[in-house]
Amino acid sequence: MLSLRLAVSTGLASLLAITSCGADAPPPAARSASAARSSAPRGARTASGGGGSSSAALGDSALEPAAVQASDDADWERAEALYRELVRRQPRSATAKHGWGVALMHQQKSDQGIEALEQSVQLADNAQARLDLAAAFGSVGRYPSALPHLRKAVELAPRQPETWTALADALVKVEKPDSAAETLRDSRKACTTCPKNDAWNQVADEVARASVTKAEGQLTSGDLPAARKSAEVAMKMRPNLPEGQLVAGKVARAEGDTKAAADAFRKVVEQTPDATTEPGAGARLELASLLIADGKGPEAVKLAEEVVAAHRDDPKALDALGRACDATRNVDCARKVYGKLARLPAGQGDASVKPAVEHARLRMKQLKPRRKRRR
Repeated sequence: MLSLRLAVSTGLASLLAITSCGADAPPPAARSASAARSSAPRGARTASGGGGSSSAALGDSALEPAAVQASDDADWERAEALYRELVRRQPRSATAKHGWGVALMHQQKSDQGIEALEQSVQLADNAQARLDLAAAFGSVGRYPSALPHLRKAVELAPRQPETWTALADALVKVEKPDSAAETLRDSRKACTTCPKNDAWNQVADEVARASVTKAEGQLTSGDLPAARKSAEVAMKMRPNLPEGQLVAGKVARAEGDTKAAADAFRKVVEQTPDATTEPGAGARLELASLLIADGKGPEAVKLAEEVVAAHRDDPKALDALGRACDATRNVDCARKVYGKLARLPAGQGDASVKPAVEHARLRMKQLKPRRKRRR
């Protein structure tokens, strides 16, 4: 089939070569282009490569194979000229306008490329053309405009992972991870190869992480029901994703279910051998806080120390360790940690830092060793 690799800078995955799969075979126009290329005389194919004869000088039988070859060679300037000439000679050829649009997009001629691809779809609709058109819109950040074409691509080729993957990816781009997750769930019914596809799985990871981000924002705004729903989307999509378990624990804690929260945080700690990155650090600090409230200071100290060792002057880590030292009545430890935290600017970092610094300064005053009275 005609292989038009539209490698535009877009989050819509490089899903531009739909392979034949049962009823989802390539459209007649694509098959005819491939056949024309393979049957073209050797001399015609040679002349069309590189910087050979001009597009106007090529005969009808050699023009389309030459355009295909230029596309395969990523010679987009020549491909544009050849397809433009093909469009002039065959104004009703969907293949010609499709190839022309792809070549234009590769040269950042977005408006012209989109127009050519839209005309291609109007002349002969197929999933590949819809994917290319959606990718063209994505290349200029117009993801909402890409969505109708991706939904149509799914309708035309429901057994192809590329169509479902591109649609879910675009839905993530327009901040609709719930719809993206639903799309991927639906894909399992029609596309048996989808869960085994690398690109499909990469987008599934993105959907889960986007749901986590959404849940975090909803937690910050105090919308617990919405945060719970978003966390559940993430966990259903990727049950073992540490980020999902962390936000699920935060939601459970906000709802007052400290046992569920602690269980979730422990799972993250078990999955993350160190505290150098999130969510390992966050889960340790969250769990330490719960343990302190539950009177389990020694374990809280251990967890907080792991984060401090990894992040040193992180105010949240120092605050957690200071409180854990307090809980174990280790005055020397508390004084050392609070002293370090108290020296940090009160306005450093996010809004949660200021109360931590103020608490450290207060505790430093309270923990000052008493002077012995002179006799």
